[in-house]
Amino acid sequence: MICYGISGNAFLDYHQFGESTSRRCVHHLVIGLVSCPALAEVYLRIPTKADSIKVTTMHKNAHKMPGMLGSLDVTKVHWKNCPTALKRQFQGREKYASIVLEAVVDHNLWFWHASFGFPGTLNDINIWERSSLLESMLNGRHEQIDHPFTLDEKPFKKLYYLVDGIYPSLSRFLGTETDPSTRLDGSFKIEQEAARKDVERITFIIA
Repeated sequence: MICYGISGNAFLDYHQFGESTSRRCVHHLVIGLVSCPALAEVYLRIPTKADSIKVTTMHKNAHKMPGMLGSLDVTKVHWKNCPTALKRQFQGREKYASIVLEAVVDHNLWFWHASFGFPGTLNDINIWERSSLLESMLNGRHEQIDHPFTLDEKPFKKLYYLVDGIYPSLSRFLGTETDPSTRLDGSFKIEQEAARKDVERITFIIA
């Protein structure tokens, strides 16, 4: 049911499972995964300051970008077996139902933030306004993982994310140059877009 999005009563003939039994099994599986300490302490957690130092050091070596926490983007996953009653709600301009994943990914494709389940009718900005990452920036929790770094011989304290041009101009967002006017701007545009390939690779992995 989770992997293929099939109905709960699809197991009736083969496994002799009714729909209610199938739903209870999935419910217990999800609760078990979330509450398992071995998984929660490694995969289902927010980054610590030690994690942020490790990640920014990796990006400094890989992309020559000190202070970079990761790349932020959204990707739409095709919901092939979307129920007819929900199709309009999840069908965007792609003309098929989809579910949106918002993620922050580092160079090793490790997810440091993931929000899944948004309907495909929403765009990047609509999703960002509902994001738990935005909430952490507003309530001050995100500042707990900040650490000082130097960029072009200037000291900074706020770590940042690479984003595309649709995101708002925030101190934690480093967007691309939409219309570079100098050679330096053009060089930065190439380097920024190359580094953002980290999060774009996720689309091909989860598709």
